[in-house]
Amino acid sequence: AEFEHVAASRWGLIVDSNREETMGLNLRVTAAAALLSCGAAHAGPFILAGTDADDHGSFSAGVNQDGWLFMQRAIENIGSAVTNGNNVVYVLGSTNSGSTTDAHDAATSAFTQSSLASSGWTISYVDGAAAIATFLQGGAAGAGLIMLDSGGNIPGGLSAAETTALAANAGALNSFVGAGGGLFSQANGYDWLSALLPTVTVNELQTTGLALTAAGTAAFPGLVNADLSAGPYHENFTNIGSLPVLATGVGSFNNLNVILGASGGSITNPDITPAIPEPSTYALMLAGLAGIGWMARRRRRPDA
Repeated sequence: AEFEHVAASRWGLIVDSNREETMGLNLRVTAAAALLSCGAAHAGPFILAGTDADDHGSFSAGVNQDGWLFMQRAIENIGSAVTNGNNVVYVLGSTNSGSTTDAHDAATSAFTQSSLASSGWTISYVDGAAAIATFLQGGAAGAGLIMLDSGGNIPGGLSAAETTALAANAGALNSFVGAGGGLFSQANGYDWLSALLPTVTVNELQTTGLALTAAGTAAFPGLVNADLSAGPYHENFTNIGSLPVLATGVGSFNNLNVILGASGGSITNPDITPAIPEPSTYALMLAGLAGIGWMARRRRRPDA
């Protein structure tokens, strides 16, 4: 026969011996696509904390301490999973109040000491209710990660007008996360969360002592419970559905969900499925690699 026909129904191809280069290219593309799908992350990651860690931390001995270390670990965890292609942390509402430690200082120290600062990320600030509304209505252009401070719990925190602007534009914030952006929020009343998820209850209770769950320990390598427990927390969450819990209260408060997080999706539709390859992805990748090996063997075969 003039052509040696090879059925390759996996890729919908009928390949003859004169088309080996075409087949080889398709096989390489198949394998590459499978490999890329193995590494593809879900949409935006987020962490919602009932803490005011920004008010209970510091920078000392060349490193962040206590609550500021928690903030650093949080944005490192989130930043590594951002998928929208941007590498700027936008801090909303945190101002430099002139206090020794304020919301602006905490966010800045958390960022500058993080691995993000040494891997091409930068930080920017948006202050004022009108500016926050404009920023979110514009799709949070250029942002990879948004930080929200603990509001009235810390000097320089989000003002009442700014939290109102957040609630009014909660849908835009949700869309930002759904498009692959990251979010880290602390105890600012969470009016914006209630606007998105009325079924989630945000409870006000000031007490101390937090414990990382297994998921929290995995999310924050190097962090210990003492880092979270340097000061009180102010809010906890109930009716959370399937949102993963990263830290709870302790003792008689061990049923309180204080820090929540999801690997992706959006706030209203979180994706809690680990970003691991499906079996079909493995099969596709192995088929592509096997095909490449077959092509290599054919090329080494001497002509008849």
